[in-house]
Amino acid sequence: MKIVSYNIHKGMDDNNVFTLNKIIRYLKELDADIICLQEVLYNQFALLKQSLKVDGIFAANINKPTLMYGIATLSKNEILYNEHIFLKSKGEQRGFLHTNVFSECCCIDVINTHLGLDKDERKEQLSQIIDYTNRLQKSKVICGDFNEKNIFISIFNDSAVYTNNQSIATFEKSNARIDYILVDKSLGIYKYKLDKINLSDHYPIIVDTKLN
Repeated sequence: MKIVSYNIHKGMDDNNVFTLNKIIRYLKELDADIICLQEVLYNQFALLKQSLKVDGIFAANINKPTLMYGIATLSKNEILYNEHIFLKSKGEQRGFLHTNVFSECCCIDVINTHLGLDKDERKEQLSQIIDYTNRLQKSKVICGDFNEKNIFISIFNDSAVYTNNQSIATFEKSNARIDYILVDKSLGIYKYKLDKINLSDHYPIIVDTKLN
């Protein structure tokens, strides 16, 4: 099962040049089973879902008459369940999206999130996510932009650390690895890849996993 996490920066590169069509072509070629996106506008989600011919759920962390903006999870297979949880936020409203997806290897719970910019805020937000995932009984992964280096959750394997790729930055501006795919220990990690493509201000990360 191939899983992708990608902050698409509202479909723009780090010079704010529109790249959404190129992102769609890239994701088509990647042919992933599950795609977790951050910094997505609703109309972009609708176009991605239609173009990739996948199931998908959009979660608006910001929902105004002129702006629906948040995170989205796309899946080749049917999404059986979804829940959008708002996280305690000091500035911009943050949240996470829980989806349950049936794949050829297993039924998996997927958490997709984008954490805040304040360190204390992120600590509380991560604690909320851990408390939530502790109640989930199936195999699970946590994907997203955590805005922080050196995230550690004891019951999960950090796919980059597990494959000895922890020194590769996912966010070039700060030369930092702040995007993660965390995989619980019921799932094996067989490959970690970061594609250095300049279609956003983040790089996409890709993990191949299956049930141990």
